[in-house]
Amino acid sequence: MADGFSTTTLLGVKKIQPKFTPLFLQMFFPTVATFPSEEVAFDKIKTGVRLAPFVAPMVSGRARRERGGVLTTFKPAYVKPTDVVRPTRLLKRALGEALGGELTAAERRNAVIADILLDQEQSIVAREEWMAVQAVITGKVVVQGEDYETQEVDYGRSAGNQITLIGAAKWDTVDPDTYDPAEDIEDWAANANGASGILLMDKKAWRLFGRFKAVREMLETRRGSTSQLELGPQLDKVVMRKGFYGEYEILVYTGQYEDGTGAKLNYMPDNTVLIAPSAADNVMAYGGIQDAEANADGIAEATRYPSNWFTKNPSVEWVQTQSAPVPALFDADEFVVIKVA
Repeated sequence: MADGFSTTTLLGVKKIQPKFTPLFLQMFFPTVATFPSEEVAFDKIKTGVRLAPFVAPMVSGRARRERGGVLTTFKPAYVKPTDVVRPTRLLKRALGEALGGELTAAERRNAVIADILLDQEQSIVAREEWMAVQAVITGKVVVQGEDYETQEVDYGRSAGNQITLIGAAKWDTVDPDTYDPAEDIEDWAANANGASGILLMDKKAWRLFGRFKAVREMLETRRGSTSQLELGPQLDKVVMRKGFYGEYEILVYTGQYEDGTGAKLNYMPDNTVLIAPSAADNVMAYGGIQDAEANADGIAEATRYPSNWFTKNPSVEWVQTQSAPVPALFDADEFVVIKVA
């Protein structure tokens, strides 16, 4: 009787696969936290600059009131891409294999399962990136899907940090030879909690921004990067560093994903400018693995739980990767988002 791979073996296969780290995950959610429970929980602390109270010099100081905080709990939606190891794939020459075949069916099986695990990992990371983008760009994540009641995670972004230009103020309406966006960007950035150092745009916003004569005269392309972003092979293809505009490093993100119909969509909405910190410490959180075999083996906290098994009728082998991700955005007002056209 054929044996399935153990989870330890499957995790070992995943470790040697290429890593796929999209932009928003790397820049804004660099930390991972796992929970043994179905729910994840994180605190949002109300921040702000408080004035020190006046007191007489000989009067004892009084304890300050604790800053208010909001504990947010959420049951992440499950993702578990599942694929069949079709017997026909094990009987045919694999892509790259010598003509006539040089691998046994068992060796082809190993290669096919590794390929399936890689594809499942990419699909989960794509979903995590989608959630990270939604959290940062909209200040909330709406989770919906088959057999899952629609839920919304609202991170509490202030209205002043979610801006839409209208009428004569839109970047596709103003005169590119006379308009200077510097003061607007300075005013928008003042709404952000903490220091901002990044202007992140989609390609349409960048084209409008690059039309301005004032921008072309001020844009500096020789200075080295100051962000925590380290471009790898995947990010090199979808992230363009355009230089500096004053104290802001300009990045253009063209990353895409496929929806359920196979259509390619941009992660960044059209004509969007994001004012962001150069470094952020938000967390990608993972709920506990809800799997009887995993729990029986003592596995509850994990970012991924790969497994495989056989069925007899029809006679096929299955490979599955389970995960329960949700971004924990601690302060949605670190970011300012502007729809410029």
